[in-house]
Amino acid sequence: MTGPSHFGSNSLQITHGTSGALLTCIMTEILSIQAACIHCGTLFSSSTSQQFCCAGCKFVYGLIQTKGLTYYYKLKEENPPTCPVPASSSNLNYNYCDDPVFLKKLSPDGVRLRFYIEGLNCTACLWLLEKLPTFCSDAESARIDMSSSTIEVIRKTQGSFAEIARTLNRFGYRPHPLSETDTAAKLQAKERRQDLVRIGIAGGLTGNIMILAVSLYGGAIGELAIQFRLLSATLAAPVLTYCAWPFYRSAFNAIKVKHLNLDVPIVLAILAGIVMSLWNLMASNERVYFDSISMLIFLLLSSRLILRTIQNKQMRSTHLENEMLLSSVERLTPDDSCETVSSLSLSVDDQIKIAADQSVPVDGFVVEGEGNISTAVLTGESRPLKIHKGDYVEAGSQLLSGNLILKVKNRPEQTRLARILQDTEKSSQEKSNYVRSADRVAGWFMALVILSAIAVVGFFWSTDLEEGISRALALLIVTCPCVFGIAIPLSMSMAIRNAAKKGIIVKEGDSIERLWSTKTLVFDKTGTLTTGSMEVLKVEQCEDSDFSYAFGLEQNQTHPVANALCNYLRSKNTEPEFFDKVQKISTGGVSGQKNGHTFQVKPIPCSSRKDIEGLIQSDIGFFKDDELLAKFELGDQLRQESRSLMTWVRSQKFKVSMVSGDRNTVVQDCAKMIGIKKNEIHSEIIPEAKAEIVRSFGKGTVMIGDGVNDAMALASAQVGIAVCGSLEVSLRAADIYLTRNSLLLIPQLFNIARLTKKAISRNLFFSASFNLISGTLAIVGLMTPLWAAVLMPLSSITILLSVVWTGKQIEKSSVSL
Repeated sequence: MTGPSHFGSNSLQITHGTSGALLTCIMTEILSIQAACIHCGTLFSSSTSQQFCCAGCKFVYGLIQTKGLTYYYKLKEENPPTCPVPASSSNLNYNYCDDPVFLKKLSPDGVRLRFYIEGLNCTACLWLLEKLPTFCSDAESARIDMSSSTIEVIRKTQGSFAEIARTLNRFGYRPHPLSETDTAAKLQAKERRQDLVRIGIAGGLTGNIMILAVSLYGGAIGELAIQFRLLSATLAAPVLTYCAWPFYRSAFNAIKVKHLNLDVPIVLAILAGIVMSLWNLMASNERVYFDSISMLIFLLLSSRLILRTIQNKQMRSTHLENEMLLSSVERLTPDDSCETVSSLSLSVDDQIKIAADQSVPVDGFVVEGEGNISTAVLTGESRPLKIHKGDYVEAGSQLLSGNLILKVKNRPEQTRLARILQDTEKSSQEKSNYVRSADRVAGWFMALVILSAIAVVGFFWSTDLEEGISRALALLIVTCPCVFGIAIPLSMSMAIRNAAKKGIIVKEGDSIERLWSTKTLVFDKTGTLTTGSMEVLKVEQCEDSDFSYAFGLEQNQTHPVANALCNYLRSKNTEPEFFDKVQKISTGGVSGQKNGHTFQVKPIPCSSRKDIEGLIQSDIGFFKDDELLAKFELGDQLRQESRSLMTWVRSQKFKVSMVSGDRNTVVQDCAKMIGIKKNEIHSEIIPEAKAEIVRSFGKGTVMIGDGVNDAMALASAQVGIAVCGSLEVSLRAADIYLTRNSLLLIPQLFNIARLTKKAISRNLFFSASFNLISGTLAIVGLMTPLWAAVLMPLSSITILLSVVWTGKQIEKSSVSL
């Protein structure tokens, strides 16, 4: 006695004739010839001589030939093409997206709008949505956040958000506009509830179908067997329609853009099983497969929900502003008592207490108290500021002494610092070269799997077609290329988030990757290896001089020497003299013309030394027409951690160089104190020359400087690390910013990069091994499609857990110096 059989069993027989022809048509569709688009290289399914994966690629290819352009992305930036998309009867009316009142509320700048996207769940979706400007001429750019299922679209000057929304809808991704205050959490929760309902229905009905299948397997015959099969078909109907709808939708979207994704073979397998089961049911044949198909759908729905839940949790945005502004604060209550709350729960007009050594998490006015604050993160100014009642304090400032009561003006997420960090976070989400390489590998891998599946079916075509189909489907299901797509970006996201927790802001997604190839570390001296808090120790006045001219030359300079001189002259109640033009001197210093005379402030040889541990002394001369009027002796303290850092650098086998605009004798003194050799220093170097020196070291060079003063050198390095200065300005030139004024964060940064690379290598090795072993088992017939559906998400979940474990390692890790 034979009964219902699962896919992969040897008892299933293909009936030739109508059902056989239908199945042959279905297999012809799934096994259609794979071609590579001659423009973008994307593999697509085609049974003709078609050369392009889409009309957009065909159009762009023509433009490349006529305009002589080389790269697709370069072409998109200079002349984005228009790709007409066939109208869809399911289009919704999105005209309200261009309504001025709507835009005022949801798009403050009028050109940027976020949408929550239903059905955004795989790399194929990303592939399509990243090409939105190609398909829609109204879109300037599109940025996808997979973790929240949102897309941020920037429209062109005369572009239409309504047309952009309609284009998204045409491709099967229904968009929901989001305001700046909205989050995708509600819509994401709604979609999750729908998934749970589908899983619940599929699980309940499949359980009952399996009970009926047991009776059929046990030998039910005659009228009872027919009734059981009819009942199985009735119970399976909701599973095969409503519950399986996400697979149909995804496959349909892929076919519309001539792109094969994982759901296409799954849907074809489901449809083949449905057709064959209904045919056999009507023919009173006992071979029906409603139990197998229903179980397959239930397992796939359940596994994908588990995978997406873990992935969304781990791939969420790094939220740099939360990492820097999230803290516990003391909020005053109406009865003048205090309660400890999260800074994120504060509201406008709340009053909070700020104690010494505490960072300010909000913008606000001082209503009581006074103290000294540091605004170095926002302004780069190392000199503390005295604040009193009524003064305005920005988030990110640190109270060095005293106690304050602040009245909240702007909540943490509304502050200037939050906006800077949000912009930085958007940059950090850009794909790195490593991620893009993984995308290409995933594409080739999928092509190899498809070709292998075709070969398997071809091998069994004339002997046992059912067995060939079963093995091919198992191979397609279990060897998921999404594993490659998850391992790298998830590891990078985890690294950036953990770096932020340690006080390291990473601006670009591939900065961590570029640290892996570091060969040379180039250090600035003043403000980097030294504290940069220079002070005037002694003044020798050679002739009667008016220091107002020296003050005027230095008042708008950013170098620590200029700050020290200005602070000293300000303390002497000196008023600065205005110069029409101040020029930098090639050997260091500044000069200007006034009243027919040339005034200069520049370094001079040191005449004496103060034997103080860690003190770096510099002499600065004030000149009028090349005549020395005064000499300023300045002192700068070596950072306590500089020596330990240099010991660590040597232990890592990095080459070392120090560049400085200071006098050679001063630079040599500093180098000797921290263990840098004479042939490793460059002194009396102007900013432009610093950049040239950095470039001369070639690839693998990391520049470590103090922000604005070293902006050119930071931008010239493979990785630029700013150790202090204004966060906003430093991140324009540097790739990484240290929010805490400590060089000990540099070994921490390299440790994060090392652990991230190790995690990626481990995950890619596991992915390759899993796919090789599971793929082999599927090809030799030791794995059914059902087992493939169970094992496929387990590989991705294993990788997710591996990345989480690496994140915990990073959190607990420390570098001993």
